[in-house]
Amino acid sequence: MMVMAHPNEVGYPRLGMVIAKRVLARAVDRNRVKRCVRESFRQVLPELPACDFVVRLIAKPVPGDEARDLPRTFRRAGQRATAKWPGAPTGTAEPEFSSN
Repeated sequence: MMVMAHPNEVGYPRLGMVIAKRVLARAVDRNRVKRCVRESFRQVLPELPACDFVVRLIAKPVPGDEARDLPRTFRRAGQRATAKWPGAPTGTAEPEFSSN
């Protein structure tokens, strides 16, 4: 998996995922990977800077090993993004959830 990050202006971390059907043909497998990524992101959410994180699956993961190093990878990507774009705003506001 590849994690990319870019500072955002909304004041809290956001997550996006690209899980291609070409890499994981079965929807069950794609959904399992998405659940694992979301849970890893949720666990480190308070520690992350205000960045947009995009997780891209580039190879088929070993079952059960989908989110092995993701928390550390999220933190590192956030640190790199804030170092690369130091003038970008970094807030710690709570995310606003809609009732859609």
